[in-house]
Amino acid sequence: MKTALITGGNNGIGKATAIGLAKKGFEVIIACRNAEKGQKAVSEIKKMANQEQVSLLICDLASLKSVEKCAIDFKSKYDKLDVLVNNAGLIVDDYKTTEEGFEYQFGVNHIGHFYLTKLLLPTILGSEAPRVVTVSSAIHYQGKFDFDTLRTAPEKYSGMDYYAQSKLANILFTKGLAKRYPKIITNALHPGVVGTGFGSGDVAWYFRGIWNLMKPFLMKPEKGAATSIYLASSDEVKVSGKYFDKQQERRSSKLSDDAELAEQLWEYSEKAIAEYA
Repeated sequence: MKTALITGGNNGIGKATAIGLAKKGFEVIIACRNAEKGQKAVSEIKKMANQEQVSLLICDLASLKSVEKCAIDFKSKYDKLDVLVNNAGLIVDDYKTTEEGFEYQFGVNHIGHFYLTKLLLPTILGSEAPRVVTVSSAIHYQGKFDFDTLRTAPEKYSGMDYYAQSKLANILFTKGLAKRYPKIITNALHPGVVGTGFGSGDVAWYFRGIWNLMKPFLMKPEKGAATSIYLASSDEVKVSGKYFDKQQERRSSKLSDDAELAEQLWEYSEKAIAEYA
């Protein structure tokens, strides 16, 4: 039985991805920061997928200590990981930082996943045909990079701009991973505009209002998860280091194709992890 670990698998697209992969016969492990919500999701996924091989790991991507504990717990139970789905993501409106002082969206959406992937590499490479799927967004087309404010508050903070930067980082990470580990089929994706609880967190009241008005017209999580499930499981997927939308390979932004920027981000991330370790 193949194994799949999905971050943010207790809700929205992540939960729908977990159900889809469990239905395909995967043993699914969801990783989330809230034990109560996670256990509830595990029970629901088991029931909806008619699959008992579903379990929970605690992982708060805003804490590298928690990420490390999650990886240790995983490796204590499994000697291989067939699919890692870096799904969890968030958007905030006000500037705040992770436990290690990174701008929150960059820290959670990129650094947390970078560190988790790095720690799990031995088990990923232990799989016969490993895959890493990272959920990005079409907002990455608007993304720019400012390394100077990743751990220092900017004079003016735009949550949407930093969200776009973090989603650009997801694609640059995917390209860097593909370059370094050709055995791994790794791709990024835009899931579509999905009606989940995503827009209800620490964001401005006007964004929450717009999001709530849009909800009746948004894509269902099951449809939003289709590309994640496809990249995680389909034999049709042969390419690596690419960007997908609606289960089709698409051209990502010009900046995401900047090999020098991808190297700079990888080196920055490695150094940041080394400082923590």
